[in-house]
Amino acid sequence: MPIRHDVFFSRRWRGVIAVVLLGGLGVTAPPPLDAHAASPTRDVRTLESNVDTPALDPVEEMPDLREYAAGPERKTAFLELLVPLVEAENANIQAQRDWLLDARERRDSLSDAERSHLQRLCDSYQIECGTSNTFEYLLSRVDTLPLEMVVIQAVEESGWGTSRFARQGNNLFGLRCFGDGCGLAQEGSQRRYQHFDSVQASIDAYLHNLNTHRAYLAMRQTRAAQKEQGESASAESLIRTLDSYSVRDNYFDVLLALLRTNAELIREHSSGDAEDSPA
Repeated sequence: MPIRHDVFFSRRWRGVIAVVLLGGLGVTAPPPLDAHAASPTRDVRTLESNVDTPALDPVEEMPDLREYAAGPERKTAFLELLVPLVEAENANIQAQRDWLLDARERRDSLSDAERSHLQRLCDSYQIECGTSNTFEYLLSRVDTLPLEMVVIQAVEESGWGTSRFARQGNNLFGLRCFGDGCGLAQEGSQRRYQHFDSVQASIDAYLHNLNTHRAYLAMRQTRAAQKEQGESASAESLIRTLDSYSVRDNYFDVLLALLRTNAELIREHSSGDAEDSPA
C-alpha cells in the first residue's frame, strides 16, 4: 500500500522551527534546510515579535496503521509520521536551550522581555526563578532526548501506532491520567490513559514528563554527565535509567532489543542530525 501523502509528512521539512525561534531570540542558528512548501504557516511567539513560519501538521487524528501490513510497510508508515514530529519538538527544546545558554552569559543585563521569557521557562519546567542556580537547574531540564529513544518507546508503548490508545487518543507513549472520567479507560482495569488533541501534543507531553518528573532525575543526570564529557546523549544509556516508566521486569530488555533492531532504520528516516548519535 503506498504511503498516503495527505497524512504523512515530507522529509524535506527539518530544523526550521529552531532556526526561526533562535533568530527571534537573538541567537545565531545554522541555515535552515528546505521548508515543506505545502505546509501551512503558524504564528510563533518570540521575545521580540510574532513571525510566520512553516509548520508541520500536528496530525489531529492518528491514522489506522493496521491498514499497512505488519513488518517493513507498517514500520515505514509509522516512522514517516513520527520522526519529523519528534525532530520538530526536539528543535523547539534546543532553541530554548540555546537561548538559555546565551542568557546565562548575560544574566545581569537581561531585558524585561527576556526576564519574562525566563520566568515562563521556569514555570513550565517547574524551577524556582531568581536563585543562583536557576540557569543550571533549567539547563538540566530544557534539553533534547535522543531520537532513537523517543521512537523506540513509542514503538513499544503503542505497538507501532496500532494500540487503541494511539488510534483513539493520539497517545503513543502510554501516558496515564488520574482524574475521574479522564481520557480513555483501559478495559478490565481502573487505569485511564490521556487523550491528546494531536500526535504532536502527545510527543510534547512525553518529552516534558521525562524532563520534569522527579522519577526521571537519573535520566537527566546521565544525560547531563554525558554532555559534560562532550558526548551526545546515548539512547541506550538513557533507556537503562527508566526504571519508573513501566512495572514490567523486562522493560529495559524489550526496549534495548527494539533499539538494536530498529536504530538504523530510524536514522534513515531522520533529517540527518541523528545520524551520528550513539544508539
